[in-house]
Amino acid sequence: MTNFNKTDLTILLPAYNEENNLEKCVSETVTTINSLNYSYEIIVIENGSKDNTFKVAQQLSKKYPQVIPVHIDEATVTGAIRKGFELSQGKIVINLDVDLSTNMSYFKQLVDYTKNFDIVTGSRYLDSTLVNRTRDRLFLSVVFNKILVRGFLRSKLKDNNCGFRAFRRQVGIDLYKEVKDNYFFGLVEIMIRAQRDNYKIKEFPVEWHENPRKIGIKRIIQFLTPAIGLWVEFLCKK
Repeated sequence: MTNFNKTDLTILLPAYNEENNLEKCVSETVTTINSLNYSYEIIVIENGSKDNTFKVAQQLSKKYPQVIPVHIDEATVTGAIRKGFELSQGKIVINLDVDLSTNMSYFKQLVDYTKNFDIVTGSRYLDSTLVNRTRDRLFLSVVFNKILVRGFLRSKLKDNNCGFRAFRRQVGIDLYKEVKDNYFFGLVEIMIRAQRDNYKIKEFPVEWHENPRKIGIKRIIQFLTPAIGLWVEFLCKK
């Protein structure tokens, strides 16, 4: 790992079956950050892939000295990011989607906001003209955010699940210790707990293009079950 005192940014790339996207993502990330003159590391957390994602990550680490390949056995996106925070050395820790759904032209803005906020997140709902999604995915997302997350769980954020985020390192480490879900809902849970813990959060609009992968019943259950559990937890604390 790089020296903590000399590392401005840690970039976390949770990667599950991303052999076709990873090289482009790393290349574009390196180009973007180099233009901004930050010191940085890129931790690729390959989690339970069934393809050659980890081999690609290892090859990229030979090409780019900033890349650190990490393997964990279980396919858990929140677990992968939690592991990344444990290994991180940067003052600011940023997680990105490997498919780069969010336009990297917003990266500088993401980092700049961390000067005044504990957590910064891109949003797909603050400016709908910047977002390209299918109707079925939009419907599921709006229902999930408006009814479940903003309604029952009382989140004040418009978008609670955007994969374009920056945390002050210790804030992220502390919050991920609170997060109970290891799968997809954990990325929402951390934002809800951050609000309850009164961290300063900045949400700003970003240009975003939808990943063509479909959302199946399993994914929906992986959201709903822990979401209901978190709601019950909060009710019991009243």
